[in-house]
Amino acid sequence: MVRGIYAAASGALVAQSQADNVANNLANVNSSGFKQTLLQIESAPSLDIYRIQTDPGHASGRALPGVPVAVPVGTLGTGSQIYDTPEDFAQGPLQQTGNRLDLALTGANQFFTIGTPNGVRYTRDGQFAIDANGTLRTMDGNPVLNTQGRAVSLNTQQGPVTFNPDGTITQAPQAGQTAAASTQAGTLQIASFGNLLALRKEGDNTFVDTGNAQPAAAQNVSVQQGSLERSNGNVVRSMVDLITAERWFEANERVIKAEDDATSQDINYLAKPANG
Repeated sequence: MVRGIYAAASGALVAQSQADNVANNLANVNSSGFKQTLLQIESAPSLDIYRIQTDPGHASGRALPGVPVAVPVGTLGTGSQIYDTPEDFAQGPLQQTGNRLDLALTGANQFFTIGTPNGVRYTRDGQFAIDANGTLRTMDGNPVLNTQGRAVSLNTQQGPVTFNPDGTITQAPQAGQTAAASTQAGTLQIASFGNLLALRKEGDNTFVDTGNAQPAAAQNVSVQQGSLERSNGNVVRSMVDLITAERWFEANERVIKAEDDATSQDINYLAKPANG
């Protein structure tokens, strides 16, 4: 009976994790470049059940010693557990903003490279800004890196910056200068990965290589200036998943209550005197 309670409890915990995960995806539906997290569930390890008995065995004229016998009955499930929480890296829809510092990538396996206090990180959030020193930064203040691994540096005294589709950066000349005065400000470092499953969220809409993501320079880069990639989460589907998770939790809750009532009845029955 107790095993039934544990199996139902494990299902309730997984259902709660599913609800929390879907709620987080919904909360970030308006976050630029956000990738929804999936929840992969598996059966918990099962137990092999045997009927243990002693076969007395006997022959004509004399008794034989008993022989232990273990007859297989079957398997007993122990509930469910979370297997993994990978990200869904599918391309999100693009939204035009008209802001020259808003960038979007149209390849699903392409990421901006940024520097953080904890090392190099990657993001799909192309909502950038230029600080007083001309450094291109994320909204969290982390510098955006170029192909040399250094922060992208722009001249605040020059004209508007242009991010070309191939990731190269050009600045227009100052007022009164000829077009020949335009300058190249480097190339964005756009990374792709051989193993996206090894790329995991770290917070602040950034991803970290857990050691086997196999980063490399992205090919066929397509940078869209003046646009942002929206979350790839589906609001309607997420709402349905959230309702499903809540009902799943309630169903396991009812099973726990039924198992507990049955256990109480068994205890009360066994505790009664034989002549009662």
